[in-house]
Amino acid sequence: MKCFRCKGEMRPGVTTFVTDKDDCCIVIRRVPCLQCDACGEVAFNGEVAENLERLVKAARQTLTEVAVLKYPEAVA
Repeated sequence: MKCFRCKGEMRPGVTTFVTDKDDCCIVIRRVPCLQCDACGEVAFNGEVAENLERLVKAARQTLTEVAVLKYPEAVA
């Protein structure tokens, strides 16, 4: 698969997903992705994107300022 930004090659890898929602910083580590070997652009497949949405929603409900999750353990 080619990168939509630079046309480099997208290769399987893992990344750290970070978002700041409603005064809560959420960090999800070891997220499977496709990452461009030229520019570093990251893309998620549909299943991973849905899981990220679910994990972010659940983390926001914990009423904590910072949440750090490991994707493989959190999805299992």
